[in-house]
Amino acid sequence: MTEAVPTETQAEIADAVRKALAKHGYARLTTAKIAAESSKTEAGLYYHYDSKDAMVAAFLEGATGFLKRQLEDLEAADPEPRLREACDRLFVKFDDEPRRRTNIAVMELLAHAPHNETLQAPLLELESSNLAVLEKIVEDGIEQDVFREVDARGVAAFLLAAASGSTGFYLALGMEDIGPPLHTQAESYIDSLLV
Repeated sequence: MTEAVPTETQAEIADAVRKALAKHGYARLTTAKIAAESSKTEAGLYYHYDSKDAMVAAFLEGATGFLKRQLEDLEAADPEPRLREACDRLFVKFDDEPRRRTNIAVMELLAHAPHNETLQAPLLELESSNLAVLEKIVEDGIEQDVFREVDARGVAAFLLAAASGSTGFYLALGMEDIGPPLHTQAESYIDSLLV
């Protein structure tokens, strides 16, 4: 393995991991399946990374950056529309293929994280960052008398947990009919926070 993986190579391998995860899932993911999604051979992958999990960690680095930017780059400035926009991004719509596939892959990796230290750090960073963004939006809303007095961290955790849960049954299992009522209930929950 070389000391530093070139950015282009890292991006290519991370994308190959994403595609292979989407097709095969983590449990059936092999370096041969990653290589099949890449211009690199299996030996070429090992030139850059020591293990399959190191390749998955490279994917997670990019995926967590992508998912974190979704919440950090919100367009709305005021707390209420900002929270609605954040929820719209967290509660991925079924027809948004790239985000749907990325969220499903991350969800599956979350299930393996308790037993895999390589996965824990980037996933913890992602979830902690998303929680902090949501908590700050709710705190700002409370300070500006937009939201009633609530436990900002609890609200943030609830929204994040609900979005993560929706990835499991709505996106991963293809329960498309759940999407519209799910999004409506997320909006209703935000309405319940208003002063």
